[in-house]
Amino acid sequence: MKKKMLACLMAAVMTMGLVAGCGGGGSEEPKDGDTKTEEGSGESGKKLVFWDKAEYVDEYATLMKDLVEQFAEEEGVEVDYVNVAAADMKQKLMAAIEAGNAPDLIVGDDTLVGQFASLDQLADVSDVMSEFEFTEAAQSMSMIGESSYMVPQGFTAPGMHVRKDKWEEKGLEMPTTWEELKEQAAKVNDPENGFYALGFAMGASGGGDAEGWVRTIILDWGGRTVNEKGEVVVNSPETVEAFKFIKSLYDEGLISPDAVTGDDSWNNQAYLAGTAGLICNSGSVMAAMKNDDPELYENTQIIPYPAGPSGEAYVLTGCNVFGVMESGKNVDVAKDFIRYYFSHQDKYEEMIEVMGSMWQPVIEGMEDSEFWQDEANKPWLENSKLAARTYYPAPVDDRAMTCFSNQLCVKAVQEMLINGATPEEAVESLETSFKEVYEAK
Repeated sequence: MKKKMLACLMAAVMTMGLVAGCGGGGSEEPKDGDTKTEEGSGESGKKLVFWDKAEYVDEYATLMKDLVEQFAEEEGVEVDYVNVAAADMKQKLMAAIEAGNAPDLIVGDDTLVGQFASLDQLADVSDVMSEFEFTEAAQSMSMIGESSYMVPQGFTAPGMHVRKDKWEEKGLEMPTTWEELKEQAAKVNDPENGFYALGFAMGASGGGDAEGWVRTIILDWGGRTVNEKGEVVVNSPETVEAFKFIKSLYDEGLISPDAVTGDDSWNNQAYLAGTAGLICNSGSVMAAMKNDDPELYENTQIIPYPAGPSGEAYVLTGCNVFGVMESGKNVDVAKDFIRYYFSHQDKYEEMIEVMGSMWQPVIEGMEDSEFWQDEANKPWLENSKLAARTYYPAPVDDRAMTCFSNQLCVKAVQEMLINGATPEEAVESLETSFKEVYEAK
């Protein structure tokens, strides 16, 4: 079955014309934005082929390269270190596996790396996880089934951005529940002057922001899409109530009408343009404001995600993770580098902090640092502690990833907002969509 799934994935990649050729030396020549570094003499005979997801913050690549060089020199390992553009990582890995030239170690987002775990391409890293004090959320993120197959590197939790000046004008405190947020939004809302309190886009554009937000509301209301056993359980009273809440935000005009078809960049643009008062997004929005609109930056507060009627506040997020390729030639050396990486905590802290609040630590003991005690950064850390996979609590497999990437929850909400379906009808339709994936023969 695993071989069949791998073959299907490979065929899909080839059909899209995305597969890049792979050389016979154990790694690709860098291209399309990739960078490659070879370090170490390999006097011990040890080698390591390491593909790292390229980040747009140049300092990250510099710090990782320095640590790789240090590891290579101290351990006598010949290291082939390649930065691979995130958009290219999957097809390059598929091509490398097919050619028998898989790298030994990769860094990618947990969704991407998790796909290779479901195909039996990743080594068990429970031994590495047991040697360091990872946060509870990081330990959960590493698990696939009963074992750890990924070692978290850094969370990429979103934050709730609030126009604190608008809230202060009305004498409002920051909301701690979704119902409180809705009540406050009604007071802040000013559509006649082009200002909407909330900026939650609902377009099925292929991105993950809207799908993640709908699933957050479902979870916070006590619902689930798929349970831990892989059973579709989305059609529940809790999910119906969650859909009623979402519908009310649009029906009561708290969100701009064009948000229904807005893509993942819509909320960024609305907030930066001053037409939305509250959005959920990554730290990239803050970075843009800091550089281009200092006044808006000063008038923005990041707050923890509010809780729903269940009393829970879920933050569906991603995480950069290490994956040790089972089909690589140097599994033990790959694990040794991960140990080396986390053993140099000063370097790790520097690497996390250089990414700004866009990354949050996976190791205990960093929250008391000056950086994370800064009021501008602290909420990001708090949100990362609530981190759960985007398809939580479903098992990690292709079905879960397909349902998320196909934006099934967004499309069901659109049935309400655009086509006039009732919340009950929309949830029934959502159940059917999930079952078409999970019960396919």
